[in-house]
Amino acid sequence: MDGITELACFLRKNIDLSIENSLRLIECTLARFLAFLGPVIIWPEKEFKRLTAAFVRCNKEAWQMSPNTSTALFTFPKDKGGLQIKMPRAIICSAAWGHLTRCCQFDDGTRQLAEITYKDALEKHGCLDMENLQFEAEFLTWDQASQNSFTFACHLTSTIGIRVSWDPFNPD
Repeated sequence: MDGITELACFLRKNIDLSIENSLRLIECTLARFLAFLGPVIIWPEKEFKRLTAAFVRCNKEAWQMSPNTSTALFTFPKDKGGLQIKMPRAIICSAAWGHLTRCCQFDDGTRQLAEITYKDALEKHGCLDMENLQFEAEFLTWDQASQNSFTFACHLTSTIGIRVSWDPFNPD
């Protein structure tokens, strides 16, 4: 978290840095950091909220905006006047699904472990498939969902309003 604060301070102090270069700096450091650690570290919800706030602060500094600027501006689509920035929840969601896909892709130890984890998630929540699990995960708290990587990925998709259609262990 200290590194993110340092990045925000760096962006504030270096006004000679163009907006484009500031955004590139965030993309190459902060966004990659989140994508790399997303599937590995399950952030406690309180820490994740702090992380998101720091991410937004860095973006406000990069865009040379007032700290009082609405955060909604970052998530609005470009065609509606927003900046359409990929927020931390979406970055981690994408990384988590990518991680699960890689685990299920090859017939090695990670595939077997992923299959056990997937079956455990389905059984624990009384689901038949991934679609049902996504629906159930929508009603779980962050901490409840983070107990299982498949449940957590499903929870993330529901919080950003998307659905994933995938049968990870279909033999076809």
